[in-house]
Amino acid sequence: MTFLAPLMLLGLAGLAIPVVLHLIGRRRARVVKFAALAFLIGSRRKTSRRLQLRERALLIVRVLACIALPLAIAKPFTSCRARGPTVQRGPQAAVFVIDDSFTSGYRLGGRSILAREVEAATRILGQLGPEAEVAVVRASEGAPSVTELSREQLRLRDALLDLEPSARPADLRRALARAAQLLDGSSHKQKTVYLVSPLTVNALPAGDAPWAADGPALEVVDVRGGAALPNLAVTSLTVTPDPTAGPRGIAIVAEIVNHGPTPVADVPVSVEVAGAVVARGQLDLAPGETRGKRFLATMPAEQRSAPVAVSIRADALPTDDRRHAIARLRDDVRVLLVDGDARADRHEDEVFYLEAALRPGDRGEAGTVVTKILPDDLDDVDLGAFDVVVLANVAALPSPRVEALAAWLRSGGGLLVAPGDHVDPAAYEATMLPLLPQSLRDPIDTAWGAAPDERAARALHLTKWEADHPIFAPFAEDAPGLADAAFTKVMLLGPTTATTDRRVLARFTNGAAAMVLATVGDGQVLLYTSTIDRDWNDLPVLPGYLPLMQESVRFLARRRGDTLTKSILVGQGQGLPTLELKKLEVRGPDGLTTVFEGARLDGRPTVRFGAAERPGVYRVIGTDGTGATRDRDELAFAANLDPRGSDLSPAPPSVLPVSGAPGTTGGKAPLRRVELWHAVAAALLALLVLESILIQQKR
Repeated sequence: MTFLAPLMLLGLAGLAIPVVLHLIGRRRARVVKFAALAFLIGSRRKTSRRLQLRERALLIVRVLACIALPLAIAKPFTSCRARGPTVQRGPQAAVFVIDDSFTSGYRLGGRSILAREVEAATRILGQLGPEAEVAVVRASEGAPSVTELSREQLRLRDALLDLEPSARPADLRRALARAAQLLDGSSHKQKTVYLVSPLTVNALPAGDAPWAADGPALEVVDVRGGAALPNLAVTSLTVTPDPTAGPRGIAIVAEIVNHGPTPVADVPVSVEVAGAVVARGQLDLAPGETRGKRFLATMPAEQRSAPVAVSIRADALPTDDRRHAIARLRDDVRVLLVDGDARADRHEDEVFYLEAALRPGDRGEAGTVVTKILPDDLDDVDLGAFDVVVLANVAALPSPRVEALAAWLRSGGGLLVAPGDHVDPAAYEATMLPLLPQSLRDPIDTAWGAAPDERAARALHLTKWEADHPIFAPFAEDAPGLADAAFTKVMLLGPTTATTDRRVLARFTNGAAAMVLATVGDGQVLLYTSTIDRDWNDLPVLPGYLPLMQESVRFLARRRGDTLTKSILVGQGQGLPTLELKKLEVRGPDGLTTVFEGARLDGRPTVRFGAAERPGVYRVIGTDGTGATRDRDELAFAANLDPRGSDLSPAPPSVLPVSGAPGTTGGKAPLRRVELWHAVAAALLALLVLESILIQQKR
């Protein structure tokens, strides 16, 4: 025990006062002798002993009161290890980092984790006092940033009480960095970050430390209280057409994870298609195990698209017990390949790689029906029976064939033109311009005259492609399957001023156009300025060739393929083709609607829906040029929770940043001062009351 004012202990000298009073009182006691009473005194010895005890008790009470008074004034205190955060009252800067991710909706002991966080934060806020400058930073991914500290405690308390679990995962690193930025702008010496979170294993991803060693103090508030947070979750859902289940059959594969320390048996799993339960199942899960469950179902009659949901029994975190997807029956794209350089050796054939890319493995479920002809056979085919025509290294066609193709193109067809050694730019200039977005010029051969070991260094590469365009949707930002392709010969394009209906989707490293898209009537033409086979480049043998060709053909056929059937995560955006609609509405599961029309839609091949904030199915409603409005089922998409947030295992303390001042990080809990003078003062008051009672009884 220690004293804040040890000099006040001099008051213990007053301890002699009651002793002296007691002794003086005894000397002044007057003895009156009565002979008649001597007999009575002898008979009341018990009363006499009681009186003596009372006198001694009064002496003891007064002595203790004399001890308690200077002790209380000396303000004694002791120290112990703090079990919670260290909070000091007074001028300071503090930031609360509150984990409001969907994980905070977990119910522990009848209350959500977020309710526990808010209770802890409001208690600390009250202890900081009105002189503290405070801010509240939400830790959910993408949450709005706070701009300043504030002393308005009522407003801060309301902000805490208004918090609700979001549908996004936690990003504590971003939130801690923002807290450090806010504290950097404060003039207070004492700066503290209170991290109020269950601190799950994926909440603090690897990355740069939010502050240096001289940063703010970090106090971690453990709202889970050391309890395990077992959780079952549906973390993945895929839906694909399955011909084995019939012409309208679909295969539904869901992954369920047990993020708990104990095995779980007979977990019920149910599948809904278009709102109706169509299948049920059960599975057992060991601790930490992930298991897939496959179901076969049939699409409702007369529907080519329907929402699908897989659910398990609700647990303490019900929001991740259900996952959504969109099931679509695939429309086969009918493709006509016009082979301008047919060879007996298939590998030397101009369209060998393209045909393999459009029908990988020659499987029926490839989604494309390919027909291959020679240029001379064009007169014998019905172009109306095809969605896309590919002119692969085709020499300039005579005008009647060009006119037929142009008419088909204007009526809504999709044309892909790829040059080659048989393409003469001058001949194309004469007859083929109605089919081209831009005139051709002689090709450049970057490997001309180069030694074999110099060819790779001289090669061109794809760059600056439009990542938001549907053709490039399957590719990551760096897309090594595209960027690594070496182009040794490319066709150059002539000058043009017609840019309204023309777009360059990708360029080579020398700035030359690689892919040019143009609108012709209701149709679209895509000009690829290198060969579709390996004569001028090695792209056909790289991983990027297959998705590039498939997405190009599907885009030209105006089919939305796998890119839209995939679910996005909550917080992500979605690119949507405009399909020449006049108005496009995206309606979320919470009823909120985003509208694209006018300048936000006109002249754009795609628009981008900002961010899905709730899990579920997002409907897309389109209005065409005639004013007709209907659901565009082919554009609907689903949003789901980030599965990383479902793992509620505690993160190791080593992931926390270094505390800039003594805190709870990385060692023993700090010492907390416990004031004792309150108890001493209370004891003094009790002694005074007892003294009064004893005096009254004495009288």
